[in-house]
Amino acid sequence: MVIMKSHQAMGSFLGRGTHVWLEIHPAEGVKVTFSGAKVNKLLGVAENLKRDYHKTATRGEIIIQAPHGMDCNQWAQAVIAAGREVKHSMHKKLKYSGLFPSFSGYGNCCTIVALIIQQAGGEIPPFQPSGFAPGLSTLQTS
Repeated sequence: MVIMKSHQAMGSFLGRGTHVWLEIHPAEGVKVTFSGAKVNKLLGVAENLKRDYHKTATRGEIIIQAPHGMDCNQWAQAVIAAGREVKHSMHKKLKYSGLFPSFSGYGNCCTIVALIIQQAGGEIPPFQPSGFAPGLSTLQTS
């Protein structure tokens, strides 16, 4: 199972910012999480970030269904592989922008979630968590 979760972003303006991350539950093994996070002025890609791993999705969550032709476990494995590839290829390659992630050369947690899902062959369904998640609505492809 692949879930996109959301929670209040740490240090966000007036507490309105929303952080999103992926939580993947393979059929066998332990869950894996991926997210984007600010590292100095750059966008880092994190696997099993401690603050995401056990966090409750207080601003909503949605299951991202497997693409046609994949079962749930194949989909989970594809997302984990894509997450590790994005982590390897994109870690600290973009500047971080919580407010303007669509500017060229910038991104935020929504950017990382979208890259991982798209690279795995999936689509982000319509989802609007409570709070402000800039970049999320422009990334939805369903």
